[in-house]
Amino acid sequence: MTQRRPGSSLRHLYDFRSDVLGIIISGRSVVDFSSGLDLRTVDEVHRFIRSYGYELENPIEKAEVMGNFHEALNFVRRHFLLQPENPDGLKLEIPRKVLELADVADLFLMASRTFPGQTHDSQGVMLQNWACAILKVMHTIAHIDKDLRTPYFLDIQMQILDRFYKVVHRDSDGQLFLGDKDTAERAGGFRLNLVAFETKPKKARESIILKLLHKPENVAEDIFDRVGIRFVTESTLDALRVVKFLKDRMIVMPPNIKPSRSRNTLVDIEDFSQQLSVLLPGVERGEISEQDFNDKLREAAHPPRVNPENPHTSEFYRAIQFTCRQLIKLRNPLFDILKDLKSEVKGNAAYADLQRTSDRIDLAHIQREVRFFYPYEIQVFDRQSAEDNERGRSAHSEYKRAQVLTAMKRVMGALADVAR
Repeated sequence: MTQRRPGSSLRHLYDFRSDVLGIIISGRSVVDFSSGLDLRTVDEVHRFIRSYGYELENPIEKAEVMGNFHEALNFVRRHFLLQPENPDGLKLEIPRKVLELADVADLFLMASRTFPGQTHDSQGVMLQNWACAILKVMHTIAHIDKDLRTPYFLDIQMQILDRFYKVVHRDSDGQLFLGDKDTAERAGGFRLNLVAFETKPKKARESIILKLLHKPENVAEDIFDRVGIRFVTESTLDALRVVKFLKDRMIVMPPNIKPSRSRNTLVDIEDFSQQLSVLLPGVERGEISEQDFNDKLREAAHPPRVNPENPHTSEFYRAIQFTCRQLIKLRNPLFDILKDLKSEVKGNAAYADLQRTSDRIDLAHIQREVRFFYPYEIQVFDRQSAEDNERGRSAHSEYKRAQVLTAMKRVMGALADVAR
């Protein structure tokens, strides 16, 4: 009979690991931890993966997980390791034991330091760190692939952007403007000249993975800018007028704005509102000319003296940006196909067997329409800010570099310190 070491049962009972105290209770991300897993056998690994959501006994799901493993390897090599195109990468090589894995269950054993032959010395710890890093990327890939909205992206993009394409036009001189095309030239019609109007192409897969890896939430639902719209105006005041027009035309609905995603580093709203409350009554009473009103209001639309909250955004970056959500409505093609099939075989003796199968299909259990809210991001700049943001200290390349470095530190953990 095996004797239990004194206190071992007590230790097991009160071994509150980081996944309990640091993740579930404290709300930190699994990507921020490198303490490894606690899986001792292959059976425990399979139970862990099954509880996560995958059945390795299913050859299709096993192949999917192995595909995620190889994609994660390539992602780490491309973005986090030293390459000619990545001078900030770590001077490390992925261990052969990781590269040559044929069973993904072994990766979980490595992350638990229970892989056959894995020691508890520095080499064993290094192998554990590599396994943890790869698993963090695999976890992120799994969440991207299981976002049910992804197959509908082109239809989603079309429904959202169509609202904006209807109010952005070019006149006969090629001038881009915001307004109603048929009434913009009439007295009282709205027209606001634009420097630029751009829509974001579909975000590359690796960009989505990278963005998730630097975000604490680390779930695909939290990518808010897969559909993006960008306005550039002549002045800061015009930038505010763009937002007002979108609201007035009910293209952007205030109830569907995600409050935590609104950022403004372009206009000092408090000062602007105070000036507006003084100037507007004055012009209405005839004490201030409309020209003076516009001039003073343009002066009042100056940048705020605040630092942005996003740690990867330069303090010199100037923009208005916010996230709205739109209810997307997509026709389910399967419903119409099954409806036509049932109609075609009904009462047709040539399809007697098929009709019996058709009669078992209850269309009441199939959605005629798929509906869900989808987020999209709007950015508004004035000309000067757009130019400064592109070429100045807040260039997008610097933003991306900072994003990569943050993701690398979170994913690679102690390996980043070893490489220094």
